[in-house]
Amino acid sequence: MTRIPVTVLGATGVVGQRFVRRLKDHPQFEIQHLAASDRSTGKTYEDACAWRLDGLPHGGLGKRTLVAADPKDAMAPVVFSALDSGSASQIEPLFAAAGSLVFSNASAFRMSDDVPLLVPEVNADHLSLIEAQRKARGWKGGIVCNPNCT
Repeated sequence: MTRIPVTVLGATGVVGQRFVRRLKDHPQFEIQHLAASDRSTGKTYEDACAWRLDGLPHGGLGKRTLVAADPKDAMAPVVFSALDSGSASQIEPLFAAAGSLVFSNASAFRMSDDVPLLVPEVNADHLSLIEAQRKARGWKGGIVCNPNCT
């Protein structure tokens, strides 16, 4: 089975690091892009990221070059976003409009009527809101939020 390519937005922060650690050897996902702020773009992950977690530093991806958090540089069918709310409100819609399905930890879209606030074990059927979201916003992809980063 071919693994689904993913982008991690905000890869240098602690939440982004958690995404990297969990996705590195995931059987269904493959990290295609690690995206970060302008000050980190072009640096290696190990040079830009003060790794805060236990286990293999940088998820074994320390030599990977960070790319801009922009669909032109980091497009993938699935995006896991560890951005803060301010950045997320600007960047996540760009990926959704370009066709990515964005799974956001930020609060920027949590209260939007057409954005699923998903607890997979409880309300997976809320994913049907993505079609309404695409229609209302003219996006090819969409944004799905979780109730809280933790």
